[in-house]
Amino acid sequence: MKVLVDCHGADAGVQVAVEGALDALNERKSLSVVLCGKKQDIDKCLEGKTYDKERLEIKEAGEPITNDDAPALAIRRKKDSSMVLGLRALAAGEADAMVSAGNTGSLLVGTQVIVKLIEGATRATLASVVPTIKDTHTIIVDSGANVDCRPEMLEEFAVMGDVYMRNIFGIERPTVGLLSNGAEEEKGTPAIKEAHALLKNGGLNFVGNIEARDVLTGAVDVLVTDGFAGNVAIKACEGMGKAMFVLIKEGIMQGGLKAKIGYLLLKNVFRGVKKRVSSDEVGGGVFLGANKIVIKTHGASNAFSYKKSILNADRLAEKNVVGQIAEGLRKVKE
Repeated sequence: MKVLVDCHGADAGVQVAVEGALDALNERKSLSVVLCGKKQDIDKCLEGKTYDKERLEIKEAGEPITNDDAPALAIRRKKDSSMVLGLRALAAGEADAMVSAGNTGSLLVGTQVIVKLIEGATRATLASVVPTIKDTHTIIVDSGANVDCRPEMLEEFAVMGDVYMRNIFGIERPTVGLLSNGAEEEKGTPAIKEAHALLKNGGLNFVGNIEARDVLTGAVDVLVTDGFAGNVAIKACEGMGKAMFVLIKEGIMQGGLKAKIGYLLLKNVFRGVKKRVSSDEVGGGVFLGANKIVIKTHGASNAFSYKKSILNADRLAEKNVVGQIAEGLRKVKE
């Protein structure tokens, strides 16, 4: 499989994208990578690096799309940007998947306008994987792409998430929950209540409403929600995790000798917890519903996160997740 990497968009610059791509190439010998961006910048990052030149290409691009650009205007006007050229190459079959840390709104618009949606999909949904206390993972769909969602869209997101969890995590029959303000069936907005009825009578392993406090408990494998609530939920979890580590660090620094000795004894435990909850371990979110695999990795991504995102993109393309989602949606429509 061939994965195209948009080398612009990360806070740390082109270097982390290139390093992540090289690490992915070294780890998976069947993988090929196309680095899309300013050739001068990419060549500088490749200087002195050892890699298989037959499995790496460079696609020249011009001015990148930034987070300050209006999404739709950027896609229309910056036609030579690494993101637009990458999406066009993906749509033309020059690559099997694409990874980008660029402007999320622009990437969503570009994916839907250039790459297009699979038959039966109303919108592309940003699916993000989060760790749980059960040492498992939950996928949240939608986690930020679509603020307003009709009940039928939420049902589509559930199907997409089900396919993802079966293929990527090997879960034979993933549990599906609907994010709401209460576990009772009558709780939620009118759209949530109608989506509940659709999912309850569908063919998925639907277990009912899930409250936000259970996002990280592993209560379900697939958590369905609109992009507004999903994004708020994810960022609240991220903020809570950062706050807890800050408070623990302050407690150790202010706790005297005993606290510092306790930290040294538990140092490996803290490292293990930090690694387990790190977003770098799961790579970026994938736009399910698109005709090709498009992964949005974090703007704050490092080389390791890029590597994980590239390897995930390769795996999703190899398993024909796009085709399986299309088949799942076809059954729902019938």
